[in-house]
Amino acid sequence: MSGSALIVRTSFFNSGAGLIAAAIAGGRNLVMKSIRKHASFCVTALVLAGLMLLAAPKMAAQQDAPPAIGDADDRFNPPPCDFSDTFYRDNGIDPTQLVLRFGDNGGTTRLTGPPARGNQKNYVADTNCAATDPTRRNFRILATTGGNADDGNSPFTNGTPETVEFISILAFVTNQNNFESSYSRTVGGAGTGGGSTISIVPGPDPTTGATNVNPRGIAMQDIVGHFEAYAANKQFLANGQFAANPCQADMQSALAPPTPCFDLGTVNAVFTPNLRQDWRFATNRNAMDGSDGNCISTDTTVCGSVSDSPYGYFCDDLLGMWIITYFWFTQPPNTTVQPCKDVFAAIGAKNGFTLDGTPIILTAHELNDELEANGCGAEGQEAVDGSDGGAIWLVCPAIPDPRAGAIALDAFVDQVHRSNGVPLDFNLTIDFLSLQIFGKFPNELTGAQQSQLVTTATAATAPTN
Repeated sequence: MSGSALIVRTSFFNSGAGLIAAAIAGGRNLVMKSIRKHASFCVTALVLAGLMLLAAPKMAAQQDAPPAIGDADDRFNPPPCDFSDTFYRDNGIDPTQLVLRFGDNGGTTRLTGPPARGNQKNYVADTNCAATDPTRRNFRILATTGGNADDGNSPFTNGTPETVEFISILAFVTNQNNFESSYSRTVGGAGTGGGSTISIVPGPDPTTGATNVNPRGIAMQDIVGHFEAYAANKQFLANGQFAANPCQADMQSALAPPTPCFDLGTVNAVFTPNLRQDWRFATNRNAMDGSDGNCISTDTTVCGSVSDSPYGYFCDDLLGMWIITYFWFTQPPNTTVQPCKDVFAAIGAKNGFTLDGTPIILTAHELNDELEANGCGAEGQEAVDGSDGGAIWLVCPAIPDPRAGAIALDAFVDQVHRSNGVPLDFNLTIDFLSLQIFGKFPNELTGAQQSQLVTTATAATAPTN
């Protein structure tokens, strides 16, 4: 990981979003997972500045005083753009096989519609993209998807139960054949006959046995497989029935009947309106050299029977891809079956509840040790040959540092909303608005900026019906 990525939020205890969310929710008497007693909006807003005036940690990239939206030197971090075709190929993906890629078909593919709502646009043509970074093409992404990282392992860890990440869902991959099996391009050494070769060869690699490998003997599909994006699909069907399994037979859990079932057979299944809670990301981002304590040797005398993955998300997964792991509940939210009834209540009391009424799951421990170990939940991935019909991988790079301009003023946050238009997770909304308006996290703001953020967030999260 580059030095610039290391400065982000790792030393922060709290982004401040939770407290501001409490201020907003208190005025509306909404039940929030971080609120146990509802205070009036006016009282909470008055004490907000005093509570939030904590010493902000020193950062490598300092920002100066207002103006409110920052001056030019406060917005030096470029917002996300799509990758160029060449960069996709250099990293093992055939761009012609990407599904619903932002900007395809002359800038019309997924221009509107989910994640955009109403009159929003998901991206905009912007010649600054390639000028700033030659690995990009000139479509700047406005749809900024919010989610949470497992167990605080994100570079944006803030010490709270919730660790926010922002990503850009550029495209979907629906078959392992979309990964290149043969590719070669020479870069550098112009006019000298030298240079370096970027290549993908069929393999198998003599050491790892992997196929479709790069010069390191590693397949892009294997790298991506170490980074999971957890999709939480709604389980209540249009007829009101609760479906405790997906319709894809190879994914179904023996813990629940096969029907009724919820369908994951199209890419649309992971569009935000079809999710019961926001995305969750497994951020097992190991250092390449093992400096974080991971063991990267395949020699069992060195690491024992288990070897950690030697892959870093920002170091190796340069397209920012994730394999989708779908997870679901095998009991309905009103179950009387134990221990599921008590497990649901305990997690929900801590994290809040999804649109289905089931508890929001934020960590691997909650999914693996509390739900699945007690027979209350399950998870699965779609068949890599594409036979299940839906999304298998996402091309959705996380924004390395969302401050200082990375969240553009014309961007919007993509998150799960309740039926009345109110966001399910206020913390995502508030972090986003703070980054968009000021280029900083809430706990880095002045008292005046925090007051402005409360006003803006109150309007942005008001019910629409």
